[in-house]
Amino acid sequence: MAVMEKLDYGEILKAYQLQVDQIEEHSRNVLKIHTKQGQYALKSISKNQDLRFIYHIGELYSQGYTRVIPIFKTINGQFVVERANKFYYLMPWLNNESSLERSERYQQMFRQVARLHTVTRKELNFDEEDVKQYYTGLKEKWENRNKFLEGYVDRCENQLYMSPFELQFASYFTEMMQACQFARARLDEWYGLMKEVKSFRTAFTHGKISIKHFLYDSNNKGYLLSPEKLKHASPVNDLVSFYYRTLRTYPVQSDECFEWYNYYNEHFPLRDEEIQLLLTYLTYPEPMYRVVDSYVNGKTKGSEQESVKQLTKAYWLNKNIEYLASHMMQQEHQKKEQKLAEEFEEELDPKD
Repeated sequence: MAVMEKLDYGEILKAYQLQVDQIEEHSRNVLKIHTKQGQYALKSISKNQDLRFIYHIGELYSQGYTRVIPIFKTINGQFVVERANKFYYLMPWLNNESSLERSERYQQMFRQVARLHTVTRKELNFDEEDVKQYYTGLKEKWENRNKFLEGYVDRCENQLYMSPFELQFASYFTEMMQACQFARARLDEWYGLMKEVKSFRTAFTHGKISIKHFLYDSNNKGYLLSPEKLKHASPVNDLVSFYYRTLRTYPVQSDECFEWYNYYNEHFPLRDEEIQLLLTYLTYPEPMYRVVDSYVNGKTKGSEQESVKQLTKAYWLNKNIEYLASHMMQQEHQKKEQKLAEEFEEELDPKD
């Protein structure tokens, strides 16, 4: 790690009255501050960042959830210091020297995410017309995208010679459309269930769930870091963002990802409509669509080879999600069969 001069960030740290011994560049946005009072982390964020997340942290602590990293105030009572078109905030430094195994670390992280959702959950009634508008709006959006993709694959296949990107897209097209159809079926299922339940749950969502953002203190307690995207939303949003990050890799049949999903459900059981919403968001091939849209509309900055690489990675993500979703669907099917069997047995039992 690079050791930096005190004067580089002296004006910022002066706001905290810290007696600085040494500053290390830990990552692109985080500095490790060695002081007479202990070790701290100084993080820089964009000046365009919405700072409401700071007050959300205060709300969490007031509600009894204390496993999100605290932010220290300056001597003037401010939570951030502005300098050079950036905001800076100060946190405790976590050594992250936990003795837990990898699987246990993930379990602890999902347990804390589930607890975050449990502590902050709210049950809200909704206007049926609003749900209908959301459903029809998303359905029409996807239908228009399907027409765009179908038109583009026709143009590709009618050419005498296809570019490498066009050839790659054409080879993925059928599977991409199958993913679109699956997501649409889950959306229909969600809408049908929502008309029955008449309410929905929101909770504080972290927005950037990752094992890199879950670190341990010296007492082996895990804390959620990078809270800049904290907001009230559907709890499933945290699962979608986590799997999008985790499964963005080469093709792999990750049974662990399914185990983590079940572990989360043990601590915060998702409702039927929430599971369908999770599957809707998760399985629609959004990353693939974005790559194709950028290429066709000239938004891509890289070379043809880079575009092919991006499309391939998006396809791998889609296949990894497909494996996870198939396990989730199989489990839901088994639950329904078990429920029907139990209801059938109850009907056969002689009544008093």
